[in-house]
Amino acid sequence: MNKIKNNFNFLKTALRDFKVGALTPSSRYVVKKIIKEIKPDYKYIVEYGPGDGVVTKAILNILPSDGRLIAIELNESFVGQLKKIKDDRLIIIYGNVVEVSKKLKKLNLPQIDAVISGIPCSILTSKEREELVKNTYNSLVKSGIFLIYQSIPIVFLELNKFFRKNITWRFEPRNFTPYFILIAKKDK
Repeated sequence: MNKIKNNFNFLKTALRDFKVGALTPSSRYVVKKIIKEIKPDYKYIVEYGPGDGVVTKAILNILPSDGRLIAIELNESFVGQLKKIKDDRLIIIYGNVVEVSKKLKKLNLPQIDAVISGIPCSILTSKEREELVKNTYNSLVKSGIFLIYQSIPIVFLELNKFFRKNITWRFEPRNFTPYFILIAKKDK
């Protein structure tokens, strides 16, 4: 019953804010594929558009005790839900990811091993997408990853420009709507 309530609350939030990229939280199948890409030595992670925190909680479950997760969310309702997650390793930033991405190196992390993004890149202009990918690429450590999950892989061209074909794809049909999962790895 709790899952139905959570899904309904997510839907209500999504219907009020066109910038929310999904109508339901990510399925456990999507979450599992995302978590599989996070290596045990990734201690410092940034999450763009965590929504209600379903991926956030899964990341925290595998994050080392001395790790840190910074979640950047623009929707106030979702920020409220994220604040209910009681974990000292989680830092929540209310803001626009394109703007915050300009200052990633100033987020008080020793480095950034991975950036996980659930934001709907289709609502960004091509210039904003390029800026987001460029800022993320420049902030990642060598061999760090930028993982994007969404229904429309519109950001592929921008990823390819910076990550130079070092991109792998996954597809998860067991989600409403099905998701593409793009993993872009920064050169060593």
